Amino acid sequence: MTTAGIPIHLVLDTGVGDRAHAEEQLQYLIDELSQLDVASIERPTAPAPPSGARGPGALELSALVIGLGGSGALLPVLVGLVQDWLARRRTGTIRIRIGDDEIELTASSDEMRQRALEEFLRRHQE
Repeated sequence: MTTAGIPIHLVLDTGVGDRAHAEEQLQYLIDELSQLDVASIERPTAPAPPSGARGPGALELSALVIGLGGSGALLPVLVGLVQDWLARRRTGTIRIRIGDDEIELTASSDEMRQRALEEFLRRHQE
């Protein structure tokens, strides 16, 4: 499966539970992602909450949709940036979803997680 034209969904969980902190961290991530040659970076609009609900959760507020454009060649670069970004913060997780396939990256890394990431990237190469 290739990623050409397929949106990449990122969801940041800072692990803190503070919406202001999550928004600040998401903006830092957007700033770094903006340095890549991606076609688009968008904040998805959350559906209206059911009557009586307090509003969208922190995870919904910390979501992005990335358009890579006509080529999936940027996917490994995007994932590398996300891994580096998490490692520098030493906390939190980012879920990356392409279609129905999803992987969760955390600030810590180990050999098993690296193999899972390599398999995820392999499934989405052209």
